Amino acid sequence: MRPLFLLSLCLLAAPVRAGNEALARQIKPSLVAIYPAGREGTEAGVGSGFAISPDGLIATNLHVIGEGRSLRVEFADGTTREVVAVHAWDRDRDLAVIRVAGETPANLPLGDSAAVEQGTPAVAMGNPLGFRFSMVEGMISARQQIEGRPMLQLTMPIERGNSGGPVLDKEGRVLGVVTLKSTVTTNLGFAVPVDELKALLANPHPIAMKNWLTIGALNPKLWQVPESSGSRWSQRAGAIQVRGSSPGFGGRAQCLALASPPALPYEVSVRVRLDDESGAAGLSFCSDSGDLHYGFYPSNGGLRLTRFQGPDVSAWTILQQGSSPHYQVGAYNHLRVRIEEHKITCFLNGELTFTSDDAALRTGRVGLCQFRGTAADFRDFQTGPDLATPPADPELRRAIADLSNGADPAPAQRAALAADPPAARRLAAEAAATLQKRAASLLRLAAEASESSLASQLGRFAAAEESAIPLAESALLLARLDNPDLDPAPYLAEIERMASDLQAALNPADRASPPATLAALNRYLFAENGFHGSRDDFSNKSNSYLNEVIDDREGLPITLAVLHLELGRRLGLDLAGIPLPGRFLTQLRLPDHPEVGPYIDVFDGGRLLNRAEATALAQDASGAPPSDSAWQPSSKKEILLRILNNLSSEAVAAGDTDRLLRYLAAHIALEPNAAAPRLQRFYLLTRADRRPEADADATWLLEHRPPGSDEAQLRELLQKP
Repeated sequence: MRPLFLLSLCLLAAPVRAGNEALARQIKPSLVAIYPAGREGTEAGVGSGFAISPDGLIATNLHVIGEGRSLRVEFADGTTREVVAVHAWDRDRDLAVIRVAGETPANLPLGDSAAVEQGTPAVAMGNPLGFRFSMVEGMISARQQIEGRPMLQLTMPIERGNSGGPVLDKEGRVLGVVTLKSTVTTNLGFAVPVDELKALLANPHPIAMKNWLTIGALNPKLWQVPESSGSRWSQRAGAIQVRGSSPGFGGRAQCLALASPPALPYEVSVRVRLDDESGAAGLSFCSDSGDLHYGFYPSNGGLRLTRFQGPDVSAWTILQQGSSPHYQVGAYNHLRVRIEEHKITCFLNGELTFTSDDAALRTGRVGLCQFRGTAADFRDFQTGPDLATPPADPELRRAIADLSNGADPAPAQRAALAADPPAARRLAAEAAATLQKRAASLLRLAAEASESSLASQLGRFAAAEESAIPLAESALLLARLDNPDLDPAPYLAEIERMASDLQAALNPADRASPPATLAALNRYLFAENGFHGSRDDFSNKSNSYLNEVIDDREGLPITLAVLHLELGRRLGLDLAGIPLPGRFLTQLRLPDHPEVGPYIDVFDGGRLLNRAEATALAQDASGAPPSDSAWQPSSKKEILLRILNNLSSEAVAAGDTDRLLRYLAAHIALEPNAAAPRLQRFYLLTRADRRPEADADATWLLEHRPPGSDEAQLRELLQKP
């Protein structure tokens, strides 16, 4: 039976007896509130920690800080400190020690938990339910073993909000770190003994914060952010994001491509969307990585072409500025600049906007720029000799025009949209800006065309022989169901780059030994590049998108396994996916004995397991031992269906019918003869009053009569007007 305790736990303040006021005053300056970032970059709750040494070390729980997440630390006096490193961490102990900039003058002494006796009075302080730096008292009621780890059992109220807070004796010495609460009573909790913290401090592995922050980290081989920039540049779902403000005049910040631009003449382009149209962000070019560069960007509802030749406005020259009827408020706008020897030409959404003969700058790098702390998203950054978008197909333009005039979509028009979904979305958005009454239907038609195209492509992949199914590309197609702007090409190229890096690092002995090659792969993925299982944000749908798993280096067992399998295949390893309930593993298939190779837990740092250990892991996750069939390797189609099932479960929990319908369409594309997804889709479409689509499913179900369908109800629904 699993223990009745949960992680992510906090102390609820209770009345404190007289005499503890002095102790509270003594402890409080050493306490901190820790605010970790969530998957989307916003703060996700609050935890606690406490200073333990004057050189800036703060002790807390690992589950408080998360893995690969940015942190904000606030002291009891309201001051904040920059987190500069993760000094030490241990997942099994659920402990972490972070380092903040500067000294911490008030620090808590570490006691001796081995000497603690049952019944020892104790107090704890933290931030329960947002009530910061509160105190509660109780006692050490027992010593326990929880999942093989020593714990101090606490008799005191426990609630959400204060994991990582200290448990102290009446002299103010730390006895433990709060980490677990009971699920059956609010007056019972557990703390990691302080001796476990001492053991961790004796063998730290410091990681600079810039290396710890793997979530959304820009690829350092592609992008460089000048060190003077205070803005936060990251990557999510195929978009580069900028948040925060740079300290320089006007909040100017740059993010520059490491690759040199082509020889003159050349072009640079990007699509940019501003959170606030009064802000400014766009393209930077001819940059010296400092104060010298050009910028072409939306600003205050208009557009500007500016030459920057110094740190402040006295050295800035606005070459051109003005508004444009082609600018789309609140949407992605396509910026393109052509740089020639004696001319600069700027385009907005394919339309000529500015021309300048300024030639003061011509060498340097290209990239992105931000001003005044504007939050902006960038997509599809490119450089090349000619980036002009080819004009849309005349048939597509005619189809958009007819639909804008109120014509009902005909098969030929749907085919024109499906032939070029990105162009269809762009033209549909332009029409929607001027024809608001038709906007919703046009955008839906474009989305349906994209979804239909994706489903067709998935169907073609699924119909191929097992060896011919492109697993990574198929998984990226599933991500495109919710993110139609996603371009799979950069992520497929990134997988190839990772495989090339691995190949180059392998010595001949590693190449000749599958176990040694596997060890190199696991070391590269999990130790050197920080890929890890999503423990604090498990249900987030981002964990099922392979592109975001690559961006954030965080995912579910199934998506991490896809990357593991794909890299292993490129290294010549025979790896299989093992679909255990509750935990998908991979397995190294040895040439002579494929059934006895080690199992790999990609969710837990590539840990190698034998059959008994894998059985225990599955039983712990699902509550029952795996069946014999669970040990059979998954086909690629089964892997894709498992990803879809995860997405579908999340959509059901969120009550998002539109997303669930997309997933069901993809499921049907992968398994055209499967009745269950078609039956589920029929009932959803019927409730949404989408009769033609529901009728098509009902007709199929009546023809095939699958188990679980009600023929009389189907016929009745078909006959309703």
